[in-house]
Order: sequence, then C-alpha cells, then structure tokens
Amino acid sequence: MRMEFMLPRELRDEVGRRPIVYVPWGAMEWHGEHLPLGQDALKVYGICLRAAERTGGVVLPPIYVGYETLKLYGDYPFTLEFSRELVKRLALELLQQLEAAGFKVIVLLCGHYGRRHLEAIREAVEEYRAGGGRARVLAVPEYEFARDLGYHGDHAAKWETSIFWYLYPSMVHLERLRELRGVYGEDPREHASRELGEKAVKAIVERLAEEVEKLLKEVEEQ
Repeated sequence: MRMEFMLPRELRDEVGRRPIVYVPWGAMEWHGEHLPLGQDALKVYGICLRAAERTGGVVLPPIYVGYETLKLYGDYPFTLEFSRELVKRLALELLQQLEAAGFKVIVLLCGHYGRRHLEAIREAVEEYRAGGGRARVLAVPEYEFARDLGYHGDHAAKWETSIFWYLYPSMVHLERLRELRGVYGEDPREHASRELGEKAVKAIVERLAEEVEKLLKEVEEQ
C-alpha cells in the first residue's frame, strides 16, 4: 500500500479496485527532547497505513512541509518553516495530479496543527473544487476523529506523546525530557501512556476508514 514501493502494474490494479489515496502531512519541527523532529508526519503516516489496511488504496510518503511552526515563536533547533504559499500550492498540485492518476478519494491527513497551515490547505481544496476537481477530498487534522475522547490537538504533550508511543514505541524517550520547552498541553511525563495512544489511534483509524468508505460509496453511486 506504500506508493513508493509499488510497481506500475500493482498501482494500476489498486487504483482500479479501490481508488483511494492517503497523504500524511506534517512538519519537521521541534517536539521536545523526547520525540523525533518528524513526529507530526510520522504520526499520521502510521494512522494512514492502518486506515488503508481497512479501506484499501495507497499511502504516499510523509510530507514534511509545515507553515506556522514553532520557528515563528522562538529558537527551536532544527525546525523547518515553509511559506503559506508553498503549502497551498503543494496541496493544490497534489490534488490535481492525484486525480489525474485516477484516484477518486483523496485524504490529506494533517499531523501539524498550525491554524494558518490548516487554512492554507483548506483554501487549496476549495480552489481545487472551484476549478472543476472531481475527486472527493477529506482534508483534516487527525484529532477531528477523537474529539469525544478529549483530544483536540496538543504539541508533544499528553496526546501526541501517547499516540506516538503506541505507533513507534522505541522512538519515545520520556527519560530525556527535563523541561517542557516546546511542549504545549498536559505534561507527558505524568499523563501520557501507550494505552491512551492505542485507544486514540484505534478510534481515529476506525472513524477515518468509515468516512473514506462513505466518500467512495458516493463516487460509485454517481
């Protein structure tokens, strides 16, 4: 299901069978001393892979192009900040090219929550639709599927740490977290757990897959 590993024949077959594509979108950004810099994109990449196991379709490699990162708010090492225009343009061109490749349901799952970053992606979706784009597009941050659990998005805190802990257990190092610099939300040293991450991921994957199936059904009924 990972597009970069697929042969052309394999991709043609899957597009013909289940024309769904997942795009995990994040940033390269400081997430405390306990999480990797690619946390945002890797988090939604793991979620997309699990959703694709349920729905079929393919998953693009993670995108590390973020706008409104911590770089705008302080000296956070190794954080890459791109322009709003680039984020919007990349999203628009991706939608156009993925439709041209035959995909009829396109999921832009955002693991980076900068408000203006998300606005740029939404504007790209609107422009795509206004320009005659025919694919069904779902462009949302992953927490939209787990609000009832109390997850509204944080930064390297209780929820992101828990989710990443479940998805990539060897890559969380809470023992290295001495201060909450660049951590926004509940202290993960006290509140994060792999069990909470499992609960959140399973809920998100199930609900995301349900939404994708609804969109595909709409396409098939046209």
